[in-house]
Amino acid sequence: MTSSPNTSPNTSPSTPINDALFDTTACLNCGAALTGPFCAHCGQKKAARMGTRMVRKEAWERFRWFEWSTIRNALRVLPQPGTMAREYVLGQRKDHPHPLTLLFLSIGFLLIVLGHTDYLRPELPSEAAQRMYALVTGYSKWSFSLGAVAALASMWLVFRRRGYNLAELLALALYCQAVFIALQMVNQLPLVLAHSPELLKWHKQWSPWYMTALQTLMFMLALRQFFLLDLRRDAGWLLLAGALFAGLKWQATQLYARGVVELVLWQMGG
Repeated sequence: MTSSPNTSPNTSPSTPINDALFDTTACLNCGAALTGPFCAHCGQKKAARMGTRMVRKEAWERFRWFEWSTIRNALRVLPQPGTMAREYVLGQRKDHPHPLTLLFLSIGFLLIVLGHTDYLRPELPSEAAQRMYALVTGYSKWSFSLGAVAALASMWLVFRRRGYNLAELLALALYCQAVFIALQMVNQLPLVLAHSPELLKWHKQWSPWYMTALQTLMFMLALRQFFLLDLRRDAGWLLLAGALFAGLKWQATQLYARGVVELVLWQMGG
């Protein structure tokens, strides 16, 4: 597969992204000449630059039908979240899962895993504790977006001058969040295989620390892939973005947890 220089997903990082990149007669997915709204070679619809309206439209189109190819291609995001996000943003979308589709798919699998580990279940099996557990579980589902919020905020603060708009950076943040959730599922595997109160206690105490470190490293890898960063030239910016992400993620998690506790206590009349 070959692409013209102005449509390649591997456009030089020194070349800012702009609307002109998408004003082309070549398919941004495979590089073939376009003779209509769809590519005659790969079948992808002519790609437009990402924006709020376009994201909503594509999300609806992708959710209408379940595609096995979505799961198959989603596996590639684990080692290459930044590369996949860059390709998707720059127009290669036919064989790439929509960021929201991938995120919701990941959340669904994580909820299944958490259901087997009883990670949020209280130790005291009282009626009040069970009610509290049900409320906390319901609100905790929204916490799966905190990593994406921290990633988006840190990217916007550090790399916003590289020409990408908010929707394009959001696509990268959602791909990163899907990888964060995959790491959480792997982190839960010991609890699935061994139901030990001691292991569960140790896990709850230490996993927030090492998981934050792992997610930060994966986030920095995604940034390097997406922005085509040079480690010698851009190491400082990369470290700054990673530090911002870790700090924002930690603070957001703490604030969210406190908010959930206060809300649950209020609902229980406490």
